Amino acid sequence: MKVWLLVLVLGLACCQASGPALAAKPAAPEPARSDVSARNAVDKGWTYFDRGDLRRALRLFHQAAQAVPTFAPAYFGQAFVYSRQQRWDLAETNYLKTLELDPDFAEAYGNLAVVYWSQGKAPQAAPFVRRSLELAPQDPMVHENAAYYYFAVANYQASWRHLEQARKLGARPDPAFVRDLRAKMSN
Repeated sequence: MKVWLLVLVLGLACCQASGPALAAKPAAPEPARSDVSARNAVDKGWTYFDRGDLRRALRLFHQAAQAVPTFAPAYFGQAFVYSRQQRWDLAETNYLKTLELDPDFAEAYGNLAVVYWSQGKAPQAAPFVRRSLELAPQDPMVHENAAYYYFAVANYQASWRHLEQARKLGARPDPAFVRDLRAKMSN
């Protein structure tokens, strides 16, 4: 199973050299009554996403949401594409829909936080960062995103703690971010 789909560098976020990484495609729960067409559309959507064909990926995620309107992974996929395109309003709408359908979808909380702080709305991101950490304390990407968040709000000690936890869990943070964080901590 593929664990990480993409490490997304957002120039609008924390520092010039790097940005937060969106949590990748999660292990998807089965749709209600195993609606195979929706699951297949989402899986195929991620395949197109991996190839860089965002248009086809988005079309397939949308198709899955139409087929099974209660299937959270379909909205997560759409939100992920919109995040990649920095279409923040659409990303926010679809991450919120994901969470409405599946309140324990940790990756959606973390990615929604990225959407907010990438727009300079760090206070709005805070509860989503905390919730993603509560739901997935052993997920390295969740800790890496927390490190970026705390960097964005100038809490460099907390940023370092989460960065170290992410490393212990197997993440390989962007060296430019690590360098920027060290520089901020030494000032």
